[in-house]
Amino acid sequence: MISFTQGSDKMAANYEKKFEKDYQKLTEKYDKKNEDYKLLKYEYQLLEKKYNKANNDFESKAKKKYQPLINAKDKIITEKDKIIEEQSKEIARLKALLNNDGTNSSIPTSQTPINKQKVVPNTRVKTGKKIGGQLGHKKHKLEKFSENEVNDNVEHTLEVCPCCGGELEEIGEICKDELTYLFVPIKRRHHFKKYKCSKCNKESHELIPTRLKEENQYGSEIQSVALSLANEGNVPMNKIRRLIKGFSNGEIDMSEGYISKLQKRASDKLKQFKKDLYKKVLQLKLLYWDDTVIMINTKRSCLRFYGNDNIAYYTVHLKKDEEGINEDQVLTTLADDVKVMHDHNKINYKYSYQNLECNAHLIRDLEKCKNNTGHEWCSKFKELVQKTIHDSKEYISQDQMMFPENYIKDFDEQYESIILEAIEENKTKPKTHYDNEEKALITRILEYKGNYFLWLYDFTLPTSNNLSERSLRGVKSKMKVAGQFQNISYAQYYADIKTYIETCYRNNINPTEALIRLMEDNPYTVDEIFGKTGDVTS
Repeated sequence: MISFTQGSDKMAANYEKKFEKDYQKLTEKYDKKNEDYKLLKYEYQLLEKKYNKANNDFESKAKKKYQPLINAKDKIITEKDKIIEEQSKEIARLKALLNNDGTNSSIPTSQTPINKQKVVPNTRVKTGKKIGGQLGHKKHKLEKFSENEVNDNVEHTLEVCPCCGGELEEIGEICKDELTYLFVPIKRRHHFKKYKCSKCNKESHELIPTRLKEENQYGSEIQSVALSLANEGNVPMNKIRRLIKGFSNGEIDMSEGYISKLQKRASDKLKQFKKDLYKKVLQLKLLYWDDTVIMINTKRSCLRFYGNDNIAYYTVHLKKDEEGINEDQVLTTLADDVKVMHDHNKINYKYSYQNLECNAHLIRDLEKCKNNTGHEWCSKFKELVQKTIHDSKEYISQDQMMFPENYIKDFDEQYESIILEAIEENKTKPKTHYDNEEKALITRILEYKGNYFLWLYDFTLPTSNNLSERSLRGVKSKMKVAGQFQNISYAQYYADIKTYIETCYRNNINPTEALIRLMEDNPYTVDEIFGKTGDVTS
């Protein structure tokens, strides 16, 4: 018989063996799974390595194959970016051109586009008075004629009462005067008496003027009208013919060819006048000059002005260049002590006279720079110049001829401060299409400070060249009407006649009267003109 203890040990041994057997099986199973995992891991690593190698090979082949296309595409994109940038600048530039007017360029007010408001510069000092007629202001009107002035009477009568048709009795009159004119053709005949000498039997008569060489010709008065319309009114030839024919009720019908020949005839009579006036120009101590583009036979040419408030001397050239200036022999002949006002023409600095720069042009350039860049220094410098010009007028009204020393010192400090700000803005602010122009403007203000602001030390000097611009404005109207001159000769005729009538006008001589005398071979002489007004060489 087996005991309980012996049975328990045997059972425990059997469980232990079974446990060891089961553990062994699990261990073998785990090891097998672990090997599978390791195998999978190694397989993944090998596949990953193979994939990376294949991928690198593909990328290398693709890069080799497609890189030229990629580079070409990148180049196209770069070029297009550059084009877009250039076009953006061009759009900004064109927008700026659309914004150009009389405040930021030399464009006259008359050329303001229809859709833009005209900008009319006004330098008058505000008085605080209301706009319009002032209380107590004397009315300006035509005064009633004196009895001896009346040379025509018109009677206005009534036959019957306008209210009831009854008979009327005259009890007085109301007089109303009227000033007018009649263009009455005069058919004048000149009689030159012939004589025979009792001593030598030779026949003679008073010398017949050249203007009466034909059997019948137009008189000097009507010739002067045609010349005035052509050179003062800038009326085209065909319109001159129509106007004169209309004024004369069809009696005077000039041909366009005759009107054209009048220009040459008048010019020929002015050769000596221009020579004498040229000598006066060289005597001026302060000379204004400017030039403008005109069209001659479809080509851009040049009309040039030299003068002052009393002298208007015009020349014309096929090109706007230094050769024309040398031909004029004005700037090249002036004395060292002469001061010349101009619009920053660098050619002037080749000669020995003193140069004055136009502040009006500077102000317009500053306004243009402001519109194109948005930089604040432009407005500040413009305000400084305008305020200084305004202040000079106040000092002149107090009989002072220059600014005091402390005022000029303060001006210099503001000038330097604004210019430093200008340089900083140009360097640090984003670049624009107007960047180079702004640099040039800053440099010009620095280099020509003395030429721009010499008037601070002498109020008798001008601040602008507006006199020259006004003197050339008429030919712009002519270009609008006629388009161009037929050739250089006709442009020269215009310059000669304009010299004569404009100089006469500036010395209070009626241009029509001056032209009548010209066509009668008796033009005003330079000595005669300036003998009336005194010395104009200052």
